[in-house]
Amino acid sequence: MSDDQSKEEERLNSIAVEIRVLENTFNEMTSRQNLLERALIENKAALEAMKGLSDEKPDDVLLQIGGGAMLRASPPSSDTVLINVGSNVVIEKRREEATAILEGRVREIEKSAMSVLEQRNQIAERLEADRQLLESILARSGQKG
Repeated sequence: MSDDQSKEEERLNSIAVEIRVLENTFNEMTSRQNLLERALIENKAALEAMKGLSDEKPDDVLLQIGGGAMLRASPPSSDTVLINVGSNVVIEKRREEATAILEGRVREIEKSAMSVLEQRNQIAERLEADRQLLESILARSGQKG
């Protein structure tokens, strides 16, 4: 085996390894993006629910108990809200403060999602470039053999 052939083979192996690493990273970024999208949907839904609360108390509310079953219940006070602030710590806040916390979360999640999307796109571009390089090297070596 000539020195040129061994260098070419090393380069092929190096590019193949890089492609596998980039594919794994791309898949991880896709998972993160999906997780952030779900968190964003959940937080926006909570925010809309908070904004939809009125100062007037309804006669009763429906309480989901699972499996599509609901119970009628007396409505709780909507002046204060229990909100998870992280590490399984739940605090009671006035509705306006809880809304502000949720709005901040939505902004942070959106910012994180954009960052992950940009990284994912960069990885996709690099991955495509490496695949094209690998194909061109293989095509050249096929023409030699």
